[in-house]
Amino acid sequence: MTQRRRPRLQAIEATSLPAAHARARDARRRHPVVNDPVAAEVADGLDLGAAPGRADTLATLLRVAVLDEWVRDFARRHPDGTVVELGPGLGDRARRLGAEGPAHWVDVELPGVAELRRELLAAPAHLVAGSALDEDWLELARDLPGPHLVVSDRVLTLLPEQGVQRIVFTAARMLPGAELVTDLLSRAAADRLASGPLREMAVDWTCEDPHELEPWGLRLTGHCDAGAPPAAVAARLPRPSRALAAALRATALRGERLARYEILAA
Repeated sequence: MTQRRRPRLQAIEATSLPAAHARARDARRRHPVVNDPVAAEVADGLDLGAAPGRADTLATLLRVAVLDEWVRDFARRHPDGTVVELGPGLGDRARRLGAEGPAHWVDVELPGVAELRRELLAAPAHLVAGSALDEDWLELARDLPGPHLVVSDRVLTLLPEQGVQRIVFTAARMLPGAELVTDLLSRAAADRLASGPLREMAVDWTCEDPHELEPWGLRLTGHCDAGAPPAAVAARLPRPSRALAAALRATALRGERLARYEILAA
């Protein structure tokens, strides 16, 4: 049996590994929540550390499924537009969605994870190695056809609130007409993560209500609880996963939300 190697990542970079573990575990199931066979291939060669628990795995997969659906919706409306994914980790949403995705794609990742992506994944044409707080990705996206969609899965929540605001304000100036889809965590949900197996994910910014962000120049266009995904997503879920999500909605998934916004021009 080939020995798997442990990725050499900084602490903040290693927060991408539990999600990779969840997708790989899901890919090996008979009825996966997310059809991501590449995740299993990646996990075959890497030691991803301890597996997340059942609730954390489900939360990850539900986020992926909802964000996939919202990216598909954007691509249907703007097939020639550009998606920018902040912190995709070892996920491969661009290739997984294929023809269902937009014409242009930018991945933004921290240097250690970006190096792994170059080694293990068929990266999209544009991979920016750096922080979501840098403006390099905004400058690149500005040169690609709009409209633009910015996707964040467990990235904005790890930043200070001032950093999240700066990203929104800068995107409003540089990417007029852009949209944002992101996960949101309440303080109670963040505290629950901090006391559980995923405590290395130091959540910085929390949000109790998706409407809270509208004074920043965002218009809320849709949102859902992680345990109650939109009908189009719920219909694709295997029955056991759908039932577990409903059962955990008021407990382990409480306070975990996803929201979509229009970024109003500055």
